Amino acid sequence: MNTYIALLRGINVGGNKIIKMQELKAMFEALKYENVRTYIQSGNVVFESEGASASGLAGTISQRIQETFGFEVPVIIRSLEELEAVIAGNPFPQSEQEAYKRLYVSFLAAEPSAEALEKLRPYEDGADKVQVIGRELYAFYEVSVSESPLFKVPFDKLLGTALTARNWNTLNKVAALASKP
Repeated sequence: MNTYIALLRGINVGGNKIIKMQELKAMFEALKYENVRTYIQSGNVVFESEGASASGLAGTISQRIQETFGFEVPVIIRSLEELEAVIAGNPFPQSEQEAYKRLYVSFLAAEPSAEALEKLRPYEDGADKVQVIGRELYAFYEVSVSESPLFKVPFDKLLGTALTARNWNTLNKVAALASKP
């Protein structure tokens, strides 16, 4: 049995695409996934499944959300090992715990092309910093995400792939939840 994390984009944010976590958990269980757990209302689901590919899981889950809740939701899947590697690979380590409130990771549906990464270069070394490593975009904001000029940059369009972001605290809590049997 493999442990996976489903990261749903754009649910329970800003009043659209509302899904109760209890209903989402029941939907995952109806798909025969095991040990299903959710973390907060923003669409973080830990579950276990045998032998499926991450892209296959994402497609199945996204389709079932459409059928069950009536709207489309991009779903990005990472294995527990991949999530742990994302945390270990943080290019913006901080000495102050408080600074981690300004660190976010965007999970990309696919690794961006070299051309797409070139489009990202202007955003890499300002007061707010971004860096793509594999299928993750790390962003460290000098003050806060909402006060950053990067807040309005459509990174999904720039990189040519769907993405969903999580703050560092949420990411670590989801990893801890996934690590528990």
